Amino acid sequence: MKILHWLAAPLLCALLAACGGGGGNAGTSPFGGGGSGNCSASSSASGASGSACAAATSVDVLANSVQIGSGGESTTVQAIVKGAGNVGLSGATVTFAADTGTLTKASAATDSTGVATATFSAGANRNNRVATVTVTSGNAGGSVQIQIVGTKLSYAGVTTVPLGQSVQASVKAVDSTGTAIAGLTVGVASSLGNGLSATSVTTDATGSGSVTYTATNAGTDTLTFSGGGTSVPSQIIVSAANFAFTTPAAATQVAVGASQPVTVTYLVNGQAQAGKNINFTSTVGTVTPSATTDAQGQATAIASSATAGPAIVQASVSGATVQATLPLTFVAQTPAKVVLQASPTAISPNLSGGTTQQSRVLATVTDVNANPVSGATVNFNAVLDPSGGRLSQASAVTDSSGQASVQFIAGPNTSPSNGVQLQATALACTPLPTLPTSCTGSVNLTVTGSALFIALGTGNVISNADPQTYQKDYTVYVTDVNGNAVQGVNLTMSVIPTRYRKGTLAWNGAQWDYSNNISTCANEDANVNGILDPGEDFNGNGQLDPGNKVLLDTGGPAGSVTTDATGRATIHLFWAEEFAPWVEVKLKAQATVSGTESSTFTVFWIAGAASDFNNIQIPPAGVQSPFGIHSCDQPD
Repeated sequence: MKILHWLAAPLLCALLAACGGGGGNAGTSPFGGGGSGNCSASSSASGASGSACAAATSVDVLANSVQIGSGGESTTVQAIVKGAGNVGLSGATVTFAADTGTLTKASAATDSTGVATATFSAGANRNNRVATVTVTSGNAGGSVQIQIVGTKLSYAGVTTVPLGQSVQASVKAVDSTGTAIAGLTVGVASSLGNGLSATSVTTDATGSGSVTYTATNAGTDTLTFSGGGTSVPSQIIVSAANFAFTTPAAATQVAVGASQPVTVTYLVNGQAQAGKNINFTSTVGTVTPSATTDAQGQATAIASSATAGPAIVQASVSGATVQATLPLTFVAQTPAKVVLQASPTAISPNLSGGTTQQSRVLATVTDVNANPVSGATVNFNAVLDPSGGRLSQASAVTDSSGQASVQFIAGPNTSPSNGVQLQATALACTPLPTLPTSCTGSVNLTVTGSALFIALGTGNVISNADPQTYQKDYTVYVTDVNGNAVQGVNLTMSVIPTRYRKGTLAWNGAQWDYSNNISTCANEDANVNGILDPGEDFNGNGQLDPGNKVLLDTGGPAGSVTTDATGRATIHLFWAEEFAPWVEVKLKAQATVSGTESSTFTVFWIAGAASDFNNIQIPPAGVQSPFGIHSCDQPD
C-alpha cells in the first residue's frame, strides 16, 4: 500500500503521538475497573474457576497499522485482555466499537492467550479523519486511534490573473487509491476577497468541480479549496500588468530528461513590453535563468529535470513587482527496472476451493535513474507453482509511485521451501545497460501447512528516551494457521530507510508542517548493502543518503528477538529529533521454522512528539531537513 501522495498534517498528527505529545497514555490507554468479570451464568453454576471467570483488569489495544488509506483500506486490531498480574484471560467476553469506519470479523471472546481481534476498515466515508476503536471487557477497556488518510485535493487553473479578468478555477478530489470522489462538497475562499461564482462546489463523477474567479483586488491572493478532511491552498497573483505564462498549459506533463520551452508574455495596458529582462527559476530540475522579451513582449526559457516530481516554474520581471507561476509535472516514461516482492512469503494451502490464503505480489517499476514510472503496464505470471494456485489477474498498471500489485492465491497442495516462483515484466521497457534482465523481477514464496503468521502492531504514543532522542515501541506477534500463539519463535528484525525528504518546515497556523518546496528522494543505497557502489551517489555528496538513521533495540542479540508464551515480543526504535519527519523506513520481521520463511513489514515516516511541533515560538529540531533543501540531484 502506498499512500504516498503528501498528507502532511494528518500524518504528523497520526504518528506524532496522535497529537498527544510524547510519553503519555494517549491511544492504548488501558483502564482497570475490577468489575464482575466475564463469568457466564452457566459457568458460575458449574463451579468454573478458570480464566474465563476472572475479572479483566486491563485491555491493551494494538493496530497492525495506525494509518490506513481512505480508499477502503483495512487493518487488524488486536485486544489483549489481562487479569491480575497482567496474565492474559482466555474466554473473556469482549466488545469492539468504532466511532467511524467499519468493524468486521470481531471476536466475541478472547482465545487461549487472552487475545481477540477485529478488522477495521475506512468504510464508504472517504474523508480524512481520526477513528477511535474502543474495546471493553467487563469494566476494563482500552482504545487505539487510527488515522484514515489519503484523500487529497488538487488545484487546476492559472496562477496569474490580470486585474479585472475572470478565469475558471478547478479542484479535483481523489481518495488514497487515486479514485475520483463524486458528490463531495468543497468550500472555496479567497484571502483577498476576490470574486467567486460560488463559495462551495460539489464534485462530479470525475471528482472535479470549478468556480469562476474574478480578479477584483490586486495582490497575492490565496485561493483555498477545503473538503474531505483536507485542503489545497493555491497562490494567485493579481496584477494591473498582464504578465503570465502563455505556453505550455498548466499541469503539463514533461518527460524526465526532455527540454520543455516555457513562454511568458508581458503587457502593460495592453501594450507589449519589449527589451525587459525576465528571471526564471524552478522548484525541481533546472530552467534557463533569464531571457529578454521580444517585440511581442514574449520571453522563452527551457525547463528540464533529471528526476520525476511536481515542479513550479516562476518568472519575474527585473525592476517590477509582477511575477507568474506555472505548475509542471516531470514524469518518468521509460521503464528500466522491475523489483518484485511478496508479502507474506509463506502461506497455507487453500482447501476445497477456498481463497483465504493469499499473498500480495508487488512490482515496483523505475527508470534508469531510479525514478518511479507511472502508467506502465506490468505482466505477472507464475513460472513454477506446485501448489496449483493462481494469480488474481494477468497484468496491472503502475500508480504514481511506480507500483502495481496482484494477489497470489494458493492452491490445494503444499510446495517445497521457496517452491513457488512468480515473475513480473514491464512492457515497453529498456533494461539497465549493466543489468540486461532488469525489466523482469522475480520472487519466491512457500505454500505449506506449517506456515507462521507474523503481525507488527503499535499504539499512537511516542516518547522521549532523552531530550535529544525519540522512542517508538512496536509489538510483533506470531500465530499458526489456526491463530494460536507460537512461543519461542526467533525473529530477525530490520529497519531500513526507503526514502527521504529535503526542504523545510513552516508554521501552518496550527503546527509546524511541510512547506511547499519539498523533494522526496529514493534511498541511494539501491541494493541495501550499506556500501557506496558506483552510480548510487545520486546527489553527488560522496555518501549514501539518507543512511540508517533509526536504531533498532530488541533487548537481546542484535536484530534478534524471541516470542514469549503469548507469542509476542516487543522491540524499541530510536531516532534523533532532527531526523523527524524527514526519513521513511521499512520495519521488517522475519522468521524461519522447519525451512519455511514467513515475514511481514510496515513502512512509515519517522515522526516526533506533537508537543515539539505545536509552538510557533519554538521550531522543531528538524525545522530544516538534515539532508538539504534543494532537489534530489543536488548535494544540499
